[in-house]
Amino acid sequence: MLILIVFLASMLLSLVLTSQVRHYAMAQDLLDIPNDRSSHTLPTPRGGGLAIVIVLLLAGVGSLFLPQARISVLACLLLATLAFSVLGWQDDKHDLSVSARFLIQLLIAAFASGWLIWTNAPALTISFAQIAVLLLSTIWIVWMANLYNFMDGIDGISAVESLILGATTSYWFAVSGAHSMAIICIAVAGASVGYMRWNWSPAMIFMGDVGSLALGAFFAIIAIVGTTGLNIPFLAFLILYAVYLADTGVTLLHRVIKREKWWQAHRSHFYQRAVQSGFSHAQVSLSVMLINIVLALLASLLIVGMVNATTAIVVTMVILISLMFLINSRFNNIKSK
Repeated sequence: MLILIVFLASMLLSLVLTSQVRHYAMAQDLLDIPNDRSSHTLPTPRGGGLAIVIVLLLAGVGSLFLPQARISVLACLLLATLAFSVLGWQDDKHDLSVSARFLIQLLIAAFASGWLIWTNAPALTISFAQIAVLLLSTIWIVWMANLYNFMDGIDGISAVESLILGATTSYWFAVSGAHSMAIICIAVAGASVGYMRWNWSPAMIFMGDVGSLALGAFFAIIAIVGTTGLNIPFLAFLILYAVYLADTGVTLLHRVIKREKWWQAHRSHFYQRAVQSGFSHAQVSLSVMLINIVLALLASLLIVGMVNATTAIVVTMVILISLMFLINSRFNNIKSK
């Protein structure tokens, strides 16, 4: 019952807050101006993800008072999410340089990783293994923050992504007894629905870096928390996040091989190619939601032992590779005409 109440309250609060953020963005001329790499054609306010972040933080503060709440872990999660959000907000307003943005992301991620390591093993002396974990965790958080930013390129896609990821991880944490984490995750899911009302095609506001960087970092950190503190297989999180991970990873590798400036904005992601092939923003975003539901079910079956790791990996790869092949085939056929 509490989960349902939080979901509905988060949805309504986000619905109102997104409207207020939109009015502010329009008044401050905080607009996303279309260019040859954009998937939209009209100047559109950005920064709508701030509403989701506010709801997330409010739910997080409230969850601190729940019984058996892990205060240190929750504080790390909330402060890191807030830090990425502030960085994203500054980038939305002032277009920070790539190097400055990346350096700050590394510092925030390293601090959060170190905090989590110290929380799990406060008496542990510094070792090679601990340093390796710190480096891998830092890279993971930075990568997730940026891939969320890369993927937020069409109407509704990150809203449905956050909805399914938030709802699924909330269930996982609730079953594991981590009710504070479950509350925060379901708040993200509810807030994503409220935001979706304004971001669905044709979008009246975009998420902006303030939302995409924060949400990417948030989902990266809860994967670390779930794996290290609750024995939820990390593979389950990888499968749940697989749509964004695969699209960004394959696209980045392809651009590196072609010696393109991979850090610059572009239109070569698979979801972008799907739109260029004639599918609407809504059709692509709904497809992402359906795929995520299938992957969420698969990851959940992995957690309870009804599916083994090999089967889960193979099924995930078959689904994603098949979709990538179909999208590329359609895109190349249209391009050749």
